[in-house]
Amino acid sequence: MALIEYYAKALTKGKFALLSFAVQPISFIFIVYIVSGGRFLDRALAGAVVSFIVGVGIADLSIELVGMKARSKFYDIIMSLPGRNWRKALGISTGMSIPAIPYVLLLTLLLSWRLGLKAVPGIVFGIASLWLWSAGVGFLMGVKAREPLTVMRLSSLTVTALTVFPPVYYPSKILPERLAEVMNLLPTVSASQLMTGGSREAFGVSLFWAVFGALLLWRFRGLEE
Repeated sequence: MALIEYYAKALTKGKFALLSFAVQPISFIFIVYIVSGGRFLDRALAGAVVSFIVGVGIADLSIELVGMKARSKFYDIIMSLPGRNWRKALGISTGMSIPAIPYVLLLTLLLSWRLGLKAVPGIVFGIASLWLWSAGVGFLMGVKAREPLTVMRLSSLTVTALTVFPPVYYPSKILPERLAEVMNLLPTVSASQLMTGGSREAFGVSLFWAVFGALLLWRFRGLEE
């Protein structure tokens, strides 16, 4: 809880930082809406949710972990706190997610309003599974990386590759069938599909990636690994 409170206070101090944090996902909603003539609005809203979660989990979290290694005193304090290390991992990842919560909540309400209450379970599971996966991958990158510049470039490339080009903001049906089948195996695509009434296959893929991310968090023993 102390870790969650620390990051919540540190990351929500500047209103400008919170606004700049939302520029890219919100701008993609606008672009997709204009290009598709409003046909892909639901998918664009889900895509923005995906971008917020993956951006925090993979990019922000991994960069923060590498930074903690440089701030050795801060790292020593974190590791000396009582509790198992997997709980500390959850605390850090939850605290880092605080700035995204208002945007995710707003987009979730819009999706629920447009799709109906029947879509809520899929939205909630899609968000939860993607958060577990992205937090697990963020920790893996943060633990293994040594240089801040390297992890900044790698995380930025990873987030872009997983959210911009695959059918996250748009439906996979507009892609060639074989390419769509491959893309549907990505955690970002399956989560976006679940949020907009996805199939059982999307549920299975998201469940797999959620378990994978949970295992990465559970195995966390410290940044010295």
